[in-house]
Amino acid sequence: MKPPDVHDRAPDVSLVDVSAHEATLSDYWVREPAVVVFLRYFGCPFCQAQVVQLRDDRKLFEELGAGIVLIGQGEPADAAAFTERMQQPFECLVDPDRSAYRAYGLVRATTSQILTPQVALPFLRANLRRQTQQKGLQGGSFLQMPGTFVIDTDGVLRMAHRNRHIADTPSTQQLLEVLNRLPRSPQRPRA
Repeated sequence: MKPPDVHDRAPDVSLVDVSAHEATLSDYWVREPAVVVFLRYFGCPFCQAQVVQLRDDRKLFEELGAGIVLIGQGEPADAAAFTERMQQPFECLVDPDRSAYRAYGLVRATTSQILTPQVALPFLRANLRRQTQQKGLQGGSFLQMPGTFVIDTDGVLRMAHRNRHIADTPSTQQLLEVLNRLPRSPQRPRA
């Protein structure tokens, strides 16, 4: 089955929140556009670096009326521990059977997606910072590919970024550009 792309409807998937309650992804994009970040695993240095960047730039997303949702694998306790350790303010959900990952076309990595020259320098940079150092799998799969999606309030994908390699995450600027192109709404002021 072909994975959803820009202008397609976003798959509405069931996940689990940190309190072990069922959560539906559409609950997050119905209120405001959502930046949905699928993590490789909670100890991944690249995923941690992306979350730190999003956390540090949170006000820019808030100014555009957008929310950020993180999706990991494993159990609710893994997501809760990650949220606390990273001191991150975003909703963090889990997809224990990776059905949401599959629905968004996020597959298992090939060797060349993990062992590529483009990964070496970002890996070293991430591991120089205490907050983003490799921390083990902590509820996930080393081979899971991550991705970042922007979904508007109609449930339509406005960005579908499936990492080409494990360090290939979109910048804050790329995400803000997509959000800036969304139609303005009275309840969502624009900067």
